[in-house]
Amino acid sequence: MEKTIRTYNALLWGIVAMIVGLVMIVWSVRILQWGVKLIGVVAIVIGVVQFVSFMVRTKGMTDRWKYLPIAAPIAVIWGTLLLLSPELWTNLFLILFGVLLIFLGLYQLVSMYKIKKNGVKVPGFYFFFSILLMVAGIFAAAQPTYMASWFMTFIGAWILAYGVMEIFSYFTLRAPLEGHEAPVSQEKEETKAVDEEVKKIEE
Repeated sequence: MEKTIRTYNALLWGIVAMIVGLVMIVWSVRILQWGVKLIGVVAIVIGVVQFVSFMVRTKGMTDRWKYLPIAAPIAVIWGTLLLLSPELWTNLFLILFGVLLIFLGLYQLVSMYKIKKNGVKVPGFYFFFSILLMVAGIFAAAQPTYMASWFMTFIGAWILAYGVMEIFSYFTLRAPLEGHEAPVSQEKEETKAVDEEVKKIEE
């Protein structure tokens, strides 16, 4: 019974993964913006909770505002900005991410060049990867909206493929698994019957 529930859980998980993957592919940009809005809501909730906690802890204290945690208003303001303009913050994040990729690629390229200059043989694919990383960074910084859509589509496709594999493995492996469990359960019943006969003889 436990193994049957476990296999049905695998089938359910595969179906859920397929649905999530399809949603991320079809509404890739909206999903990212919803994620930004969710972060904004969480930030506001954290800021409000910190402020309420501050008000309760400092009740009756003089000069209580000196002890106000600066993170509380910052979290509320940042969360509000995320809710008001999620697309702007998504593009800003991808631009910063692209700049980071450019610096990482440039740093690796310079490091590989220094190593090669010291007489160490460096395979060409190291330089190719560094240049590819810089190109990806330039593309992300120049086209943040398209990059966001492509990134979410890629993740959605991966999740969709995972769900398909889960469902495929459920239908292809369930029959052999049940066929393997049947002789085992029959053997257990026969062993139990023999034990009962032995007990009757001993009595």
